[in-house]
Amino acid sequence: MRNRNSLIRERREAFRDARLIVIASEGKDTERIYFNALAKEYTNPRVHVHILKRCEGEQNNSSPEHVLKQLNDYKGQYELESDDELWLVIDRDRWTDAMLSHVAKECAQDDYLHVALSNPCFELWLLLHLVNATLLTPEVQQQWMENRRKSKNADPYLKVRLRQEMGSYHESDYDVLMLLEHVEVAIERARLLDRNPIDRWPQTFGTRVYLLVESVMNRNKKM
Repeated sequence: MRNRNSLIRERREAFRDARLIVIASEGKDTERIYFNALAKEYTNPRVHVHILKRCEGEQNNSSPEHVLKQLNDYKGQYELESDDELWLVIDRDRWTDAMLSHVAKECAQDDYLHVALSNPCFELWLLLHLVNATLLTPEVQQQWMENRRKSKNADPYLKVRLRQEMGSYHESDYDVLMLLEHVEVAIERARLLDRNPIDRWPQTFGTRVYLLVESVMNRNKKM
């Protein structure tokens, strides 16, 4: 079995000059599909994107604390360079302020860790590729943020809206290339929605996923 030092050597030999971006997400498939495609579309020898998978027995454990634990476990196993980044991709919708505050505080104290939170959920980021949500009335933005279901077994509002825009959509199967054609405009729309960027996460309607996307595209600014 390879020891820790050999794994570190292999990683550095394979990506000698690459900045490593490690992503752990709340969702099991949607985010993985998106960021794998983004990294392929914007292939750069100086950026290597690694998306963590959950262990077999933890497929349904999507809490922010567990997502953070995935990254901390990775950090404990591999030696990181100063410009490497560990990203949590999480949603606001069903987690308490106390839970999010705990995770955000720990990340703020670690230079490697960054939070890409969407309020209410990752589907907002996907929709920004196709819909200019900055032009929605406050009432409609509130409807999006509440993200309600019409019935107990129905999909939340934003998933329904995304399916309408794309023609078809499922968390584990969607046309990600259709979205990536509009990634530049999605970044600008998300930036306009981020009215209080000094907050640890978007307290109102918005998403910080654009910061991670810029980093994958090697356009990251000092965070």
